Amino acid sequence: MNILIVGAGICGLALAHRLDEQGVSYRLIERAEHWTNEGAGICLPPNAVMGIERLGLKAQLMALSHQVKEVSYVKPSGQVLAQASLLSPPLNKAPFVSLQRAQLLALLREGMDTKVSFGVTVTKLTQQEQVKVGFSDGSEEMFDLVVGADGINSQTRQAVFDEPGLIDLGVTNWRFVVNQSTEGLEPLYYLGSDSAFMRYPMADSKVYCYAHVIDPPGHHASADKHWLRKKFCRFAPEVTEAIAAMPDEAGLITGRLKAVKSREVYKGRVVLVGDALHGCPPTLQQGVGMGLEDIHLLADLLAKGQSIETALAEFKLLRAERIYWVVEESNRVIRLASKGRSFVGRVLRNMMVRKLGPANVQGWRKLLSDNHAPY
Repeated sequence: MNILIVGAGICGLALAHRLDEQGVSYRLIERAEHWTNEGAGICLPPNAVMGIERLGLKAQLMALSHQVKEVSYVKPSGQVLAQASLLSPPLNKAPFVSLQRAQLLALLREGMDTKVSFGVTVTKLTQQEQVKVGFSDGSEEMFDLVVGADGINSQTRQAVFDEPGLIDLGVTNWRFVVNQSTEGLEPLYYLGSDSAFMRYPMADSKVYCYAHVIDPPGHHASADKHWLRKKFCRFAPEVTEAIAAMPDEAGLITGRLKAVKSREVYKGRVVLVGDALHGCPPTLQQGVGMGLEDIHLLADLLAKGQSIETALAEFKLLRAERIYWVVEESNRVIRLASKGRSFVGRVLRNMMVRKLGPANVQGWRKLLSDNHAPY
């Protein structure tokens, strides 16, 4: 078997590690010219940590990470609306950790320098009994399977799927990391009217910050520090201090919340994993968790020695319902948050939070109790 992995991000690298273990031949390509460290912090719920553990890297991950034990949803002032422990079943199946995204990437990149073809993209895919792939360097090669691990803006999905586009959810977001005291800090989600802010403690007195505003397409908010300070000036002092502590705009990552439209999983011998398959808002922080579930299940099915067609059909059968729920629920929570733009909407939203608890914790409980969870 010869496999092409498109994209050397978290999922592509994880799959390469699994295929190395199984002695399966593959080619791993990456469109960037060299390793990059885009991204700020990253939060890994238990299923993500279990996925790292299956790679044999849990001890190294824990050495780099900060374990969080509680999540709180609060008003902009910091007044608590709801809290939930992450130490009770089923949330205690594995630790919930946070770390800098660059550290996680470095962990997965160990031993991979010579196994990645940098600066290479797919220019053509032709499916017959195998997949004939044309590359940007002018070469062509035949593969038994192509795995698109090339992120939410996946070119593989664009090339193969019938509905490859994305839904713009009308939210602009910013991410950054600051040096700030983490003593006694557990994750805080500040729920504003048309805005939200998140503070996550990490190791070495660093705090991962995430901010967003409801921002319809065509009316994108500014991406500078001054604008953020003005927008969040009525939030708790810890929020305004975090924005003030941001060194400069170079460390500020701006994006739009989007979600994959398609519910296809594969077509022929081309299958998607990770954000290419189920990219959605980080409401449930499932980008890494769901992506690692994808690659472990796919690798396990390929190791059974069955045909590619049988493996992909089983992969879809075991993943489709779980993927659908995560994308729909992540989108739903974003739409629920937007109700805060009106006074009545804020009252109803806050009542729901008080009654049901943090929405992301509800989601994690469901995912960790689901019969379709792969581990």
